[in-house]
Amino acid sequence: MLRIIWETMKERKWPVIIYCAASVLLLILYIALFPSLQTQSQQLTEVLKSMPDNLLKAFGSSADQLSNFTLESLLASKQFSMMFQLLAAILAISIAANDLSGEIEIGTIDFLLSQPVSRLKFYFARFLSGTFLLTIFVVLSTIVVMPIAGLFHVVYNPEIYWKLFVVAWLYTIAFYAFSYLLSVIFSAKGRVFAITAGMLTAMYAVYLISVLKENLDKLKYLSFFHYFSADIMYSGQIDKTGALIFIITIIGGLLIGAVIFDRRDILV
Repeated sequence: MLRIIWETMKERKWPVIIYCAASVLLLILYIALFPSLQTQSQQLTEVLKSMPDNLLKAFGSSADQLSNFTLESLLASKQFSMMFQLLAAILAISIAANDLSGEIEIGTIDFLLSQPVSRLKFYFARFLSGTFLLTIFVVLSTIVVMPIAGLFHVVYNPEIYWKLFVVAWLYTIAFYAFSYLLSVIFSAKGRVFAITAGMLTAMYAVYLISVLKENLDKLKYLSFFHYFSADIMYSGQIDKTGALIFIITIIGGLLIGAVIFDRRDILV
């Protein structure tokens, strides 16, 4: 089982390396620019406060939050209002689609399942390999802020980034678990991409509509983007309801997928 995990991680490493590099480079850019932006924070705040409050919320901030310009408020509006969520979801979908349905599509699943390991061990080994890779991405998108900020002598709140890591990890693995379930169901990775991309787009649209239209505010509860919002960067509080929904998605997707994969007749 450990060999399967290790071999799978080696096969999937390049997309993860590219996404990690992109995330780290963006963080370095924002943190390096923070001191100069801070000197102009008063002017920036006045400009942003003139914008509609609903529009500010769509980008992870509000007029009240803009009054205190910190590294957390900058990253909340630039990196963790939407960029991280999209990168994490796309990477999770890509890994999941290639895990099982991708192997079926190219005809290598028979060889993999002929190895001296049970179907369920193979199933969970593949999931764990993807989880390890995504965990590396989340660490290099959240926790890494602290050493980078220290390098540029920028003041930061360490407690926020540990909590941010927890929520970001749950969000990312929830997307992965759902995509992994679809990878078990379908024999073509194109279908997995299509369904999950459609779901991602729909969640994004629903979240924006709920923010911009007050009478449609309750639509936000249908979107993962609501449960992992940039608010944590200001409040330092984990949305317990959102965390529970992510956990249920992970456990439910993983267990349902295990039952289906163990019973499924795979024809290549």
